[in-house]
Amino acid sequence: METRELNENTKAAKEYIDRISKQLLTDYQHTKEERHKIALWEDSQEFSILGVIEIFTDDIRGYAAQAIANDTLENPQQIAENLQGLKIFDVPYFTNWYFSHESDYPQIKRYVETLNYLRLLIIEYIN
Repeated sequence: METRELNENTKAAKEYIDRISKQLLTDYQHTKEERHKIALWEDSQEFSILGVIEIFTDDIRGYAAQAIANDTLENPQQIAENLQGLKIFDVPYFTNWYFSHESDYPQIKRYVETLNYLRLLIIEYIN
C-alpha cells in the first residue's frame, strides 16, 4: 500500500473514532433519567453498574483521545492488550444485570454497546 493511501486510511480511521467518541457524549447525555433509576436500584445492591460503565468509559475514551490526537501511539501493543482486556461483558454482575433487564434501560444499553464498538474500533486501528 502506498504511503499516501495509508495516511488517508489512518486519517479516515481517526475521524471515525472521533465521530463515535462524540456520539458517545451525546448518547450519555440522553441516559440521565435511566442513570438516575439505576442509581436508586443500586442502593440495595453490592455492586455498581454505573461504576463499571464509568471505568470502561474513562479507559476507552482515553485511548480514543490518544488515537485521535497523535500520529503514532506510544506502546500500541500494550494499548491493544489493555483494550482486549476491557470487556464489559466479562464482568459477571454486569452481564447478569444487562440480560435480566432486557427491556429496561435501552439508552444505557445502547451507550454500552457503542462504547464496546469504540473499543473494537481502536483495536482495529492499532492493528
